[in-house]
Formats: sequence, structure tokens, C-alpha cells
Amino acid sequence: MRYLVLGVVAAAAFAVPAANAGLIGNLLGGNCPSSGTAVFAPWQDYANYFLAPNGSFESGSTGWSLSGGAAVVSGNEPFLPTGTHSLSLPSGSSATSPVVCLGPNQLFVRMFAADSGGTDSGLRIRVIWYGLLNQVLGSSDFATLAHGGPWLPSAKINSSGGLQVPLLPILGSTSARIQITPLGAGIRWQLDVLYIDPWVNRIG
Repeated sequence: MRYLVLGVVAAAAFAVPAANAGLIGNLLGGNCPSSGTAVFAPWQDYANYFLAPNGSFESGSTGWSLSGGAAVVSGNEPFLPTGTHSLSLPSGSSATSPVVCLGPNQLFVRMFAADSGGTDSGLRIRVIWYGLLNQVLGSSDFATLAHGGPWLPSAKINSSGGLQVPLLPILGSTSARIQITPLGAGIRWQLDVLYIDPWVNRIG
């Protein structure tokens, strides 16, 4: 099967909205979900993933921070029976997920994506890490999905590990938000069903 291709980029940091702040304490300390489903098995990926909070956008934009024209729209990826909505990301827009739990070592983030424009510079995937007091600890630019193409599962977007905080060496962050930003002009990205595998080596 074809996958959207990855390329590595740079880093930055952002603040957490009050609506997500209360979730962070529950996600620190390795309390990631311990079960999941091999939703990408038809594409030879047998890892167990869990759906990010409102990752299928069936509750509108609840929990998400949308800007620059990003919006929940009608229309769904064609592979899974996940609902009837998806996220539209035009040029100049950005979307940041609700707080999710990401593993302290490696992790995978995966979704379905389409880009009917095909003339942009891709889709940047950035992870913003948070600490016990809801403060931003740092961020990681995981990858950039290449532009162009119909609905497909993205490649397995992975990291080399959760951010280890320099000022708090015994505390690794497992609490994060995923920021998705289209790059360039001529953009008509559409995303659906954001999935997380916080324990990349756990295959059941």
C-alpha cells in the first residue's frame, strides 16, 4: 500500500488552554491506556492504537484548538466506520488536539489524510509536551507529511522518545497535544481519525 511520506523539521512551544489543563495530571507518570485495536492491520501495521479524544471529529471541534479557517466539515475517510465528519485545513490554518497520553519512550501517531490541492509544502506534525503544573516543557517537530493525494493512512509518525525535561531529570513527559499545520499555499488538506500508540513495542 502507498503511504504519505515523512520528512523531519524543527521545533517550538505553545501554551495549554484551560479546557485541557485538568487532563494533564491524569496523563503524567505513564498512565497511558493499556489497550487498543489494530486499526491499521489492513496496511500491515499490527500495533494497537487508541483513538485520541474526539479524534474522529464527531463531537465537532470539542477539545481542539482551531485557527486560520480550520473547521470540522462533513465527509469522512472511506476505510473505517468512524462517522460522517473530518477536519478541513486550508492554507494558513492550524489545529491542536486535546491532551493525549504519549509514551515515555517511542510512540506512534497515525491518521487518515487527503490533500486535494497537491501544490502545498506538506503537513507539519508537532507535539507539545506539558509538565505537572500544566506548563509547556518543550516541543518536538515529528515529521512533515508530503503533499498531494486522495484519502490514505499516513505513515507511522514516530519519535525517538518523550521529551526528558532538563530541569526535572526524573520526570519525563507523557502528556502532550498534537499540533497539525499545513505549510505553503494551494492547500486543501482533510484529516480524520487521529490514533495514538503510546507503547510502540506493545503488539497484541
